[in-house]
Amino acid sequence: MSKVEHYLDAGTRNNTRISYQSAVRHFEVDWGGLLPATADSIARYLADYAGELAVSTLTQRLAALAQWHIEQGFPDPTKVPLVKKVLKGIRAEHPAQERRAKPLQLARLEQVDLWLSKVASETAVNSDRGAQLRHTRDRALILLGFWRGFRGDELSRLQVQFVETMPGEGMTCFFP
Repeated sequence: MSKVEHYLDAGTRNNTRISYQSAVRHFEVDWGGLLPATADSIARYLADYAGELAVSTLTQRLAALAQWHIEQGFPDPTKVPLVKKVLKGIRAEHPAQERRAKPLQLARLEQVDLWLSKVASETAVNSDRGAQLRHTRDRALILLGFWRGFRGDELSRLQVQFVETMPGEGMTCFFP
């Protein structure tokens, strides 16, 4: 693999790659579409799933199909005015209320913190070092995530070598 290929590969997250493959498979296998696609077939695909799939899902599917066409060297049919207008109509006819995760309330945070602290102490008494470290880590991540407003995927990528602590001052976290 050349350096360029390496960086191209690194430029797309694995979850995105899997999601795009699934979207292309849905277009071809589940719906029966042919690739390379025409703007007309993309518009029909959107219309067929308008009431069934969320607008955000349809938009993600369009992005996947656009990426497939670009990677294969074909013109992108998803940017044609017909497709854009159909998607605009779907948004108008099927408005979706954005779902948001409920925020973690302070009382619940305190319960989780106390429980993790208690379990970490109990596992220390039982000489279960692995469990003690896991619970202590989880406690630190939950508290850090809450107070700094980090998302779960950001916290899951945090690595020890990117955390710098300054006694009496605080700490710095770098997310590469």
